[in-house]
Amino acid sequence: MQRLQIKQMNWSLDISSFLENYPEWQQILIEAAKKPQLDVGYCPFVIEIFDQYGLLAGRINKFGCYECKRSSQQKSQFIAWMFDGELAIFYVDSQILLNRIPNL
Repeated sequence: MQRLQIKQMNWSLDISSFLENYPEWQQILIEAAKKPQLDVGYCPFVIEIFDQYGLLAGRINKFGCYECKRSSQQKSQFIAWMFDGELAIFYVDSQILLNRIPNL
């Protein structure tokens, strides 16, 4: 079932194979791709950035920022931006797979 959904997303075979290594993110990405773009004036209360190791950094509106420490050996293979718990942007290297932010 996942492979069929991935093919419907028009991703390359390399990207599809890559995402199979991260089934939770793969499912989040598939579900987010079904959602509309975020509203033009939308301002998220919580922004969090993740990679394959977990949380990288975040910001709670007007309350501050936080980040997690990583060793220089832990290179991000993908980056996922979550706005108020919803996937807004997802990219692998320089290839954007999902962008729900209008005009970006």
